[in-house]
Amino acid sequence: MTFRLPSRFARLAPSLALASFLLVSACASDPTRPPAPIETGQTRPDTRPQQSDRPDGIHDDQGITPAETVEEVNPDYFTPDFMDGRDVFRVGVLLPFSHPNSGVREEAEGMLAGIEMALFDHGGEGMLILPKDTAGSQSLAVSQARDVLDEGADVILGPLFGTNIAAINREGLAGETQVIGFSNDRDVAGGNTWLASITPEQEVAALVDHAVSQGYRQFAYFGPQSDLGQRIETALQREASRVGGRVAASGFYPASTQSPDSEARYIAQAVNSAQQSGSPVAILIPERGTQLRRVAPLLSYYGMSRRAQMMGLSGWDDPGIWREPSLRGGWFVGPPREDVQSFNTQYQRIYGRAPSSLAATAYDAAAMVAQLGEDGEVTREELSSEDGFVGVNGLFRFDGQGTTQRRLSVYQISGSEGAVEISPAAQSFDPGVS
Repeated sequence: MTFRLPSRFARLAPSLALASFLLVSACASDPTRPPAPIETGQTRPDTRPQQSDRPDGIHDDQGITPAETVEEVNPDYFTPDFMDGRDVFRVGVLLPFSHPNSGVREEAEGMLAGIEMALFDHGGEGMLILPKDTAGSQSLAVSQARDVLDEGADVILGPLFGTNIAAINREGLAGETQVIGFSNDRDVAGGNTWLASITPEQEVAALVDHAVSQGYRQFAYFGPQSDLGQRIETALQREASRVGGRVAASGFYPASTQSPDSEARYIAQAVNSAQQSGSPVAILIPERGTQLRRVAPLLSYYGMSRRAQMMGLSGWDDPGIWREPSLRGGWFVGPPREDVQSFNTQYQRIYGRAPSSLAATAYDAAAMVAQLGEDGEVTREELSSEDGFVGVNGLFRFDGQGTTQRRLSVYQISGSEGAVEISPAAQSFDPGVS
């Protein structure tokens, strides 16, 4: 089974009242109310910060209206009065609405907004969402998962953090329904736990495939010494080996440093040496924003040959870094832009702000669930569809380990034109692709 977004989100028009019911952020307009709204069975989670476990940041990061009166068709299952008699499909949503970090709170609100948009666009009259606040706490994530299951959740979207997902897994709660989380930690996937996120491993694979198509067989890594940095470098080693290439050099620097001069000097010399004895080198720099603008120029400063090809992950999809001269000509990966831009425009119109970084990912997960849940359940077999699903972020499917495989585009920073798509995302999965 597949789903495909309607053209330009033509059917999307959530009401201000419902947006207020779900979100704590301000809404700038009052779009037309659709004929078949999606409602929640309880009030919006309290977003006031509270004591919790404190993960280190995000993955890398309307007034409240009264709750609808509910009728208990099961001792614990929420059903609003106006939904009485319908076959209700309940979607639990576990996100850190009251996390101590304001960036995390904003991300959670943006993700819930994306879920709301998807359910309006794809959900039927029996779709009911049950948002719960995890605050980023493992213990609270477990208790909220129990609560939402007791309330009849047919599927769970969230949590955001891998530690929270792992805690739910340890308690065996994923055995009661399908859990579709948003962490990029592949280790927490498996069984009934799935990750809808775009992982760095997926992005590295897409970059390496493109580099090979352009004649590159040698690679290098220049990035932070961190758990994520190590994962990315390991992925580069694995993907280079897969295509018959090699990683000529890896340069790790302390994640907190602003000017890794000695490491930059080493990598520049190692890349030049590798290019003298073999093919050109494609060098991966998995930074973003201000830190990327700090470290990238050091390579040319220490004499790295212009033959070397700069590469980055989706964090490079940022007009703020495209003006950096040392990045001109660099490649980066990301979702196909057309639907993403349409989603961003519609989100801005409805909520009066730009979407958070994971809002589109949450939209895709919710749209998929709405389509698969039309018969009242979401099964492993449906989630494992080899054809996959088409969403805002392009074509994706789940693999046997519970993580996504994606078709991503490759872009090149071109200066005056910003970033240009040079390798469009594939439109299908070839048979037998692992």
